[in-house]
Amino acid sequence: RKEGARMAKKRLGYTEIMKLAKDYGVDTNAIFVSAAERYSVQVEMIEKMRQQIEKDGLMIEHTNVKGDVNSDVNPLTVQLPKFIDVANKTLALMLDIIAKLGSAAPVGDKLGDFLNG
Repeated sequence: RKEGARMAKKRLGYTEIMKLAKDYGVDTNAIFVSAAERYSVQVEMIEKMRQQIEKDGLMIEHTNVKGDVNSDVNPLTVQLPKFIDVANKTLALMLDIIAKLGSAAPVGDKLGDFLNG
């Protein structure tokens, strides 16, 4: 999907998304508000996971029931991409809601500019 590839190249912050939603008149739409709340929690969780990985490292040691110390990949390194994927899908939903349910594009069409690179 070409749109997804273009969107991946740009970073759109939460504040910018909320401003777009307001500009397009969907900032009070129940579906958008619900998605925005989920996205906010997801981004917070992702940041906490990144901080924990930075603190613990990519490899962790744990002691098994026999008392042996084993090294293993930090389980957060497996979970992090899943959380990022879900957050990206939530962001895409938010942008879709803005595009489909929003009022006519304001002057400068910020959403169109963003989606078209």
